[in-house]
Amino acid sequence: MMRLGTFPDNETEPGVYRVTLFPCDGVLLMSAHAVTSRAAEVIEADVAVIGGGPSGAATATYLARAGYRVVLFEREQFPRFRIGESLLPLNLPILKELGLEAEMEKRFIRKYAANFSDRWGARQSRYPFARAINRNHPYAYQVERAEFDEMLLDNAAKSGTRVYMPWAVREVLFDGERATGVVAEAMDGSGSLTVHCPMVVDASGRSAFLGARLGFKRDINLNSRTAFYSHFEGVTHDPGERSGDIQVVSFPHGWFWMIPFKNGNTSVGMVVTEEYLRRRGKIAAEAMAAGRLPVVEHDGSNEAVAGKADAANDAFLWHTIENIPYVAERMKGAQQKFPARSIANFSYRMERYAGPGYVMLGDAGAFLDPVFSSGVFLTMKSAQVASKAIVQSFQTGDFSGRHLRLYEKRIRGAQKIFFRFIRGWYDPAFLDLFFYSSNFMGLKTAITSVLAADLFDPHHLWNLKLRINLLFALANLHRLRVRLFRRGRSYVQQLPV
Repeated sequence: MMRLGTFPDNETEPGVYRVTLFPCDGVLLMSAHAVTSRAAEVIEADVAVIGGGPSGAATATYLARAGYRVVLFEREQFPRFRIGESLLPLNLPILKELGLEAEMEKRFIRKYAANFSDRWGARQSRYPFARAINRNHPYAYQVERAEFDEMLLDNAAKSGTRVYMPWAVREVLFDGERATGVVAEAMDGSGSLTVHCPMVVDASGRSAFLGARLGFKRDINLNSRTAFYSHFEGVTHDPGERSGDIQVVSFPHGWFWMIPFKNGNTSVGMVVTEEYLRRRGKIAAEAMAAGRLPVVEHDGSNEAVAGKADAANDAFLWHTIENIPYVAERMKGAQQKFPARSIANFSYRMERYAGPGYVMLGDAGAFLDPVFSSGVFLTMKSAQVASKAIVQSFQTGDFSGRHLRLYEKRIRGAQKIFFRFIRGWYDPAFLDLFFYSSNFMGLKTAITSVLAADLFDPHHLWNLKLRINLLFALANLHRLRVRLFRRGRSYVQQLPV
């Protein structure tokens, strides 16, 4: 096993860059401003993590608790805003391992089901997680990512991770094909740090820091779509246990999400096709000419909101809301918390997820359409599985990437199932079956299991895959009927907006 030890003492020789520790809610973090020299510091560690989101923070926690010296660099100052706010039930065992079970219950609202609807609300299909094949995980949580991500990163720091924030990794060091460390810099340019280590973890999210530089990034052949979103106060939700349900509403040019939070706010957004996106300018111009352009006051609650914003986004979002009766009814009297943002959804995945001395996790490895809320689960599951493989690498002294092959195989397998369902969501024939109320041959149970992300248990995975194959076989047969009798439109998408 590789020898482990403590980090170098901060009281270094004169002329060497120093980082001073300061307390933050009981956690020791590294300040980008605590600089006594502009010379670069060089340290040795066991693992360098690029990115402090869910995958990076979870990986750092697992490895620091296992006794390894972990350094993590996050380029943004937390808390910071992100979408991807609906967790899945199989997130919970991971959060329990991280020691956050009680915090989750205290901070966030439970989500017992996902409810899918057409734009009128006439056809709905609710999928309670308690009816999945594995009924041991009957709920998940809806989370505001600013709070959730900060909680995970604080947990990593409390576990012994040395966190630098806001710092950005500028370079991954290589010796031949093997990664040997990173070079990072404070975002204000006040200092830099070189870390030599046998393992580099890329958890940089959609920037895909390492994979993009190595030329591994491959676009997934899925039509381009763009998301528009904001938070709202005063949105109507179903009573009782259903109050925490995510609402997913299909319409001909895309779909809406509505995610409730414990504080009474709701995340509302839409993902639309490129064709519908072309109407944005015309819709905004007409709204402005008629004096109907929404006036949205920024209340300061989300100073750093990810994505691009302008007034046309608000007009485009509200115009579409008003033309989707199921959404419009729930949005009556709702107050928008900040200007609508937009972000392009270009699905991709890396040609490979790991190599000698490095591994890519979560969105740094692949990004999928968010319709089934798979993002945060896959990032945290990749952290859990990869951390075990990294520990094996240290135990054997083998950093060739051999131990990470099983990680890559397991994560790709789950992504393949989600991606199959994502393609199906945009297929009228599959959509009809998705909204079918009967549990014919256990197909609704299989769909519920996918929505719960129960894709790794070998005891029933074969059963799940069998039912999924049957579901898509029936969709293929139904597609002939759709093409012949309904001009390619599903029951839930018969008329244009």
